[in-house]
Amino acid sequence: MLSYNVVPVGMLESNCYILRDEATGALALVDCGGFTKSVQQAIDAAGGDLRFILLTHGHFDHIQGVTVAKQAYPAAQVAIGAADADYLRGKLDTMPGTPRLQISTEPDLLLHGGEEIALGESLLHVFATPGHTPGGACYFSEADRLLYTGDTLFREEVGRADLPGGCWNTLQATIRGLYAAIDGDCTVLPGHGPASTLNHERTNNAWVKA
Repeated sequence: MLSYNVVPVGMLESNCYILRDEATGALALVDCGGFTKSVQQAIDAAGGDLRFILLTHGHFDHIQGVTVAKQAYPAAQVAIGAADADYLRGKLDTMPGTPRLQISTEPDLLLHGGEEIALGESLLHVFATPGHTPGGACYFSEADRLLYTGDTLFREEVGRADLPGGCWNTLQATIRGLYAAIDGDCTVLPGHGPASTLNHERTNNAWVKA
């Protein structure tokens, strides 16, 4: 069983999720837009055994705390979609008008979709979700019905597709692919803002409906 806590970080209030496998106490971060005192405290409160830093995409407001987090927890494996890895390496501007990362990190796991990440006794399935960025990734716990969507899908909104590397047609196909791939309902935990459910988005998301 997975539990989670959410800590909004940075000026854009990006959601940093701290996941805990209740059977073993193993932890993961989903996105790390800043390694703030609140994030550190949440990790400590959850037991401190950080195994993974799982990134949904390479924009600065989701990755700029990764290097400091990796320094604090060197055994934690950093995972990102292969097509977004150069954002993390500091080789690409992370968004128009923002500088490249000054402190870069080499990812430990390059994701292509279809992988299963074992966090203790819990499994997270990786969906490749391009459209917002080329290497977007979502993480799904089938057992706990939790879907971490980054900036692909929000409550009644979707991610921007007008930034470099974005594509509206691809984003639409990605979201409809999620609707089809996941049977039944689940909790949608986005990169910004409140949680939703997949059934709610299938019916009520004016941008992309099932």
